[in-house]
Amino acid sequence: MVKKKLIVGILAVTLICAFAGAGTMAYFSSRATSTNNTFVAGTLVLGGVIDGADVQNRFATLNISNLKPGEPVHLGSTILKNVGTLPFKLYRMTASNIVDTPEPKLDSVLTLTVKIDGDRVFTGKLSELVAANGGYFDPIYNVMPGEEKVMDLEIMMAATAGNVFQGMAAKCDLTVYAAQNEMPEPGDPQGSHVNLGTAPGGRPTFSVVGYNTVSQVCFDWNWDPEDTIYEYYKLEIKHETGIPTTTIEEERSIIVHPSTREVIVSGDGIDRNDIIVDWNGDVIKIKKSAFPSDWDGFEVRLSGKQLSNGTIKSIPYQWWSLNR
Repeated sequence: MVKKKLIVGILAVTLICAFAGAGTMAYFSSRATSTNNTFVAGTLVLGGVIDGADVQNRFATLNISNLKPGEPVHLGSTILKNVGTLPFKLYRMTASNIVDTPEPKLDSVLTLTVKIDGDRVFTGKLSELVAANGGYFDPIYNVMPGEEKVMDLEIMMAATAGNVFQGMAAKCDLTVYAAQNEMPEPGDPQGSHVNLGTAPGGRPTFSVVGYNTVSQVCFDWNWDPEDTIYEYYKLEIKHETGIPTTTIEEERSIIVHPSTREVIVSGDGIDRNDIIVDWNGDVIKIKKSAFPSDWDGFEVRLSGKQLSNGTIKSIPYQWWSLNR
């Protein structure tokens, strides 16, 4: 019997308003013989190139300096390299240990754009790259052993930034994540039901299961306690940005008869006609055709409440594959 185990790897990058760090991932297989099992381990290590030398778990630091309002500044390029023995995919980046100025914060007037081999993977503020806000991007597959990827960073200071920001500085750590090509994305394969988690806190609460059909993305809410006289659902969708580009809100009340049902869609791209609601099953369905054709998937945050004056609870952003 051949057994396979998938392990996710993380590249921790240090950002001195800049960037460094990495992580490892291994793909293990076992080979059975008539006498014993032999385990052969490969390594997946995301690293970089510093001063011409391959390094593990980090890559070159880039410093932000000489920012001017209204003028984009190219911070420079740094190399991500597969210094292991197995191919992998890059799929996420997050920021942590953000150290910013007192109010007003420098982050409030800065927009960061990150590209990997020319493909944009993020545009937004450093504070919008915290782990709870996702940071997922369309996976970059098949980074082969020895292959290098160029990561470019650009910063824009808002044209409206005043003199108060002169001389200010900020720093953070940036983490880039790698995983084996074979690790399935949530939503793959088609028809598989994926538990996306449970909203934190006690009752009332909810969990959500996601699944794809040929033509729709479906999110099924399961409430605890079950159906009440009022329910509110909210989906926030974004793609390689810091803030959601589309918000879908659904509200149902049976305080009066007949019950009131309302769906509100705001933002770009998705129209009300792209949304189908299974009111009895608490399932919100979105037509895949509503999403841009060049998206492999999207980030989604799922929220809800069961009392009109209750607190909205959320399942943090996570990636969902369009599987098309």
